[in-house]
Amino acid sequence: MRLHRLRASAFGPFAGTIELDLETIGASGLYLIHGPTGSGKTSLLDAICFALYAGVPGDRQSTSLRSQHAAADVPTEVELELTLGERRLRVVRHPAHERPKRRGSGTTTEPAGVRLEERRAAGWQTVSTRIDETAQVLDDLLGMGLEQFRRVVMLPQGDFAAFLRATDEQRREVLERLFDISDYAGVEEELVRRRQSAEATLKQSRAQLSTHVTHLVDVLSAVGEELPEPDAAWADLDAMQLPEALSAVGEAFERVVAEAMTRVDQADTAAGAAREALDAERRCIDLRRRGAAARSQVADLEAVADEHATRRRTLEEARAAAAALPHVAAMARAESALAAARQSREEAVAALPEGLRTRWATWVDAIDLPEPDEGSDGPVDGGEDAGALAEGTLCLERARHEAVALRRRSEELPVLAERLSRSRATLSRTEELVTRLTEEAEADDVVRERLQHDRERLTASAAELDRLDALIAARRGARAVESDLRRATDEAQAAREHVQELRAGVQELVAARLDNMAGELAGLLSEGDPCSVCGSTEHPRLARSTRVVTPEDIEAARVVAGDAERVHEAARQARGEVAAQLEVARAEVLRLGASECGESDEPDCEPAAAASDAPVDLFEVSPAELAVREELASEVSELRTSVGTSAEVERRVEERAARLLRAHASVREAADELASLRARRDQLCEQLAEAADAIGAAVAEHATTCACVDPADARLDEVSRPPFDRVASPEEVEATRRCVGDLVDHVRRVDQVHARAVTHAETLAAATIDERRARAGVAQAARHLSDALVEHGFDDADSVRAAARPRAEVAELDSRVRSHEQQLATAHQVLAEPDVVAALDAEPADVDELAATAARAKHEADDARRHQASTATVHRQLVRVSQLVIDECALIGPTAAEAELVRRIADLVTGTSADNDKRMRLSTYVLAARLERIVELANSRLSAMADGRYELAHDDTSARGQRRGGLGLLVRDLWTAQDRATATLSGGESFTASLALALGLADAIREESGGLEFGTLFVDEGFGSLDQDSLEQVLDVLDGLRDGGRSVGVVSHVSEMRTRIPTQVRIDKSHHGSTVTITGVPGAA
Repeated sequence: MRLHRLRASAFGPFAGTIELDLETIGASGLYLIHGPTGSGKTSLLDAICFALYAGVPGDRQSTSLRSQHAAADVPTEVELELTLGERRLRVVRHPAHERPKRRGSGTTTEPAGVRLEERRAAGWQTVSTRIDETAQVLDDLLGMGLEQFRRVVMLPQGDFAAFLRATDEQRREVLERLFDISDYAGVEEELVRRRQSAEATLKQSRAQLSTHVTHLVDVLSAVGEELPEPDAAWADLDAMQLPEALSAVGEAFERVVAEAMTRVDQADTAAGAAREALDAERRCIDLRRRGAAARSQVADLEAVADEHATRRRTLEEARAAAAALPHVAAMARAESALAAARQSREEAVAALPEGLRTRWATWVDAIDLPEPDEGSDGPVDGGEDAGALAEGTLCLERARHEAVALRRRSEELPVLAERLSRSRATLSRTEELVTRLTEEAEADDVVRERLQHDRERLTASAAELDRLDALIAARRGARAVESDLRRATDEAQAAREHVQELRAGVQELVAARLDNMAGELAGLLSEGDPCSVCGSTEHPRLARSTRVVTPEDIEAARVVAGDAERVHEAARQARGEVAAQLEVARAEVLRLGASECGESDEPDCEPAAAASDAPVDLFEVSPAELAVREELASEVSELRTSVGTSAEVERRVEERAARLLRAHASVREAADELASLRARRDQLCEQLAEAADAIGAAVAEHATTCACVDPADARLDEVSRPPFDRVASPEEVEATRRCVGDLVDHVRRVDQVHARAVTHAETLAAATIDERRARAGVAQAARHLSDALVEHGFDDADSVRAAARPRAEVAELDSRVRSHEQQLATAHQVLAEPDVVAALDAEPADVDELAATAARAKHEADDARRHQASTATVHRQLVRVSQLVIDECALIGPTAAEAELVRRIADLVTGTSADNDKRMRLSTYVLAARLERIVELANSRLSAMADGRYELAHDDTSARGQRRGGLGLLVRDLWTAQDRATATLSGGESFTASLALALGLADAIREESGGLEFGTLFVDEGFGSLDQDSLEQVLDVLDGLRDGGRSVGVVSHVSEMRTRIPTQVRIDKSHHGSTVTITGVPGAA
């Protein structure tokens, strides 16, 4: 790693921007950073740390990084250019800080930000602008954190002086921050955790085993049989003895279980035999009871055999009659239908009109029916009169259709007449509206011309009013600026006079000091010293000072005078600015005054200042101007009020124009509608006439062709046709509608007469047909009845009716017959069963004795089974508990071995084991190894700086008996071959040893972080305690650090270092902030 350039703005004590070309400064390999205490030497190193890590080391992290001397608008920012490996990078970073708001007043917080760039072939390119991503990139390249970087690159010698004298615990804290031993500490914690876990597991296993053994003792206490006892109590047996003792007990208990099972089998066999004997005797008793009941039932049924035969014959006759009875009923229905048909025909003939009864007699007789055996319901041919009725129906259908159309169209006549009347009225109203709107539009044109003239006047008057307002405002503003100019002139004059007074005071002080210079020189003389004026060593009469004026007094007076001059200069500049503002205001007043004449139409208009020889105040607002302004304001107000109505006028004009257009359209629509309605009226009259003619023709044709017309009713031939030539007036419309109604009523009367005739004809024909069909039905029913009587063995219908029985009676007879036969068959079947026959022949046994024997056998079997179940339950518990004990015994051995192994390892790494002779923890051992390497690397440089007298040594004796010891340091005096404590070193020796220790630690951290080479190093403070020779030796070591092109910056305020190191970075502080000056570099300022 090599640093090339550092730039910082408003950072720490630096109010402005500082920039260090570290590559040029470090070209010689060694340079000095010096300055007064608190000037900001360490702040330069903080800026480097901030650029790389977004933080600064030590206590400075808690303070603000922004300079308190910086202006509010100067941002805090650090830019660092460096090389890491093969990559040339530039980091630009700024912390969160307050800045002025871009809009409005106050401040806002600018969040922290960063920009990481890399120089490539095409120039600088941005790598990242994210804080976390930039930190990851830099961490990967540097390989160390902020604290390590500080120790490696900054070499804070003061910290290592404390490290040299620190206790073991303090060194441990420092080394833990520098070296990552988290893995080793994690191993310690993990082993301790595992030791605790193994011990807890072992303790739990032993407790579990004790619980199982207690349960085992409880189970064994419930066993009534004798079992082998172990040599000791069960609770005193160890994990090796328990399995063997459990095996012996288990084998003995298995024999007990087997014996219990044998007893159960024997008892079950005896109980089964007794129960079977009892069941067999009970079945035999039931069979004997069934056989006796069957014999009794057979005897009872044979006693009523004659009654059963009679019921059976009656049932057979009733079933035959039920088959023939439907034919008897069918014959009766046919005869009744024939009588009803004859009566209907006679009634239809009697219902005919007297005039048509004779005429239609031949037509009824001519009706041609199909033969009865054909069974056809086809059409009936009724002769010529029937055809005349059909033709008359067609004629009347045409008449009815035309009558409906005539009625519907006649109803449209009054509606059409009403619409014609309304259309004429609408046309009249719209024509009147068009006339009125045309007259109002002509009046609106006059109003619009007047409003246009008012708008033109308003534009001119408003412009003139604005000009007058601007002129008055400009004059008043100029008057205020004129007042400001007088005040600024007075202030500048007073400041100038004050400066003159202060300058005179400085001159007086200089003159007084010159006048009193002899007395001042005399005050510096001592007895025997040569006089600086005459050179004499004798001073017989010394000059006396009348007034003591020191150079500091003169310098203070000059500072005050300088401040007054700056105040005077500021006042003079302020007056100039106000004067410039007054010139601008005067020009504006002249421009507005000139525009008054330029825009006026009066030929004699001139500015007031030119028209009069009297002096005129250019910035004075005259009463005449105010009066003109008021008149214009009043006129503009009136014109605006007038013009304000123009929108309403325009709206009315537009609305009236739209209404006029709509009115013209309404006139056209009304005229068109009136013409259309008149055409429809004429068309309707033609259609009414045509319909009336069609009705008359149809009615006349019906009268001549239809057979329904009664010769005695001559009125049916009269048809009156309404007039349709005049239907304009309401009276004509009403008369036409009445005539149409009469015509429609006439058609209805003719149609009613025809319909009655058709109904009579159809009724008569239907009655005739029904009579003939009923006659045929009677003949067919007689044939079917004769066949049924022969088939079922009856002589006539009366014998069928006599044999018939009600359905309920037939069902009862059938049920009783079947029940008798089924009971007799069932009884004979029971008596034929072999078991019943055997039971009736066998001798009966004592059932009570057999039941008592079965009960005793069952009780003995239940006792044996309960004993076996209890024994089996105890056996299962014993097997389960024994297995738990055996399993737990099998686990305790490996668990105890593992716990012992883990305990020994954990005690070893935590320093409590006897095998760890140093009693040192693992993490301490690792840190001790790092410390030994640091001491080794430090001694390689300490031998040169200490003339080979001293070297450092690692001391681990303090580890014994301490949990965090083993990190001690000793100083080995090679001249005396004695070891001594680091606290015995002198100040210079301590500095030399701590510097060597710092260099050694830096080398060790570089090795730990991957061997990254650092081309830039800094050594901070501590050189003031060295004598001349030691300083030379230390500088030789620092020169050695320059090997390989490395540059070393030494931070010190020791004046001796300034004469030894020519290249220097000097930092000066003041109340305006610190500044940086570079010397010893060609071209540096």
